[in-house]
Amino acid sequence: MPALSQTRAYLALLLVVSLWGSYPAMTKLALPDLPPFFLALFRCALGGAFLVILLLRRGSGALRSLTLEDLGAFAVLGFCGIVISTALTYLAISLTTASNAVILQASTPVMVAVGARLYLGERLRGIQWLGVACSAAGVLLVVTRGQWATLRLGNLHAGDFVILFSLTGWSAYTIYGKQVLTVHSPALATTLSYVLGTAMLLPLSLLTAHLFPAPRFGSITAWGVILYQAILGALAHIWWYEGVRAIGPSRAAIFMNFQPVVGVLLAAVLLGERIGAAQVVGGVGVLLGVALTTRPKQRAED
Repeated sequence: MPALSQTRAYLALLLVVSLWGSYPAMTKLALPDLPPFFLALFRCALGGAFLVILLLRRGSGALRSLTLEDLGAFAVLGFCGIVISTALTYLAISLTTASNAVILQASTPVMVAVGARLYLGERLRGIQWLGVACSAAGVLLVVTRGQWATLRLGNLHAGDFVILFSLTGWSAYTIYGKQVLTVHSPALATTLSYVLGTAMLLPLSLLTAHLFPAPRFGSITAWGVILYQAILGALAHIWWYEGVRAIGPSRAAIFMNFQPVVGVLLAAVLLGERIGAAQVVGGVGVLLGVALTTRPKQRAED
């Protein structure tokens, strides 16, 4: 697959985070019927199978040339992206409110930017750091509706700390994935990280099953959510890595701030929730932050 241009990468990342922005509400619909780790297991197993089919249709040449070192790198991606990020996010959503989860997810760009600087030596200019701060402030304004007091420690749930830990997994997945993508395609990296990560989820799901209510495997709602998140989610991971390869992990991560904006808009359309001035101003802040962070560096005049 040819590398994306910057414009196409920005559009792909917008689509990806818009899709991800719909996940919390839909996950809440499925959690009464399936425990979080089972939900993650079925979604990732189905998504992984779909990705394997797509990969094999392109030819198996890349698979035959893989080494044990390559598989180790994909296992790291699977552990960070599937076990830590995906599975623990589902667990967190079952333990906290959607608004708290969205607030804490605003720290993702900062985590990725700091990690990319430490691990990859990637640097952000002052205007880009201003964009990160502006976008994060806009996100907080949207999700709190201007009530900053909701961020007090006393309002945190156990799931809030799980969310924070899951974000470190996504940050590692994005940053380490940048290095893996210098050798392997996004399709191959995503497919094998899905397969290996799902294999890790199986024993975790079985060992923790007794901690949750008995699953209802016949739930139409749960399987609908699984299909939606598995197929589109699998494709989204490929698009995400294409965007990371095109513009770098720090600038890609700033697009994560669109997730709560999408969530608020969906709540208004699907649930009839009112959008106030804080949501509008916050949305503008997020857009401004993305514009500043993705602004190309001007070449010095001769």
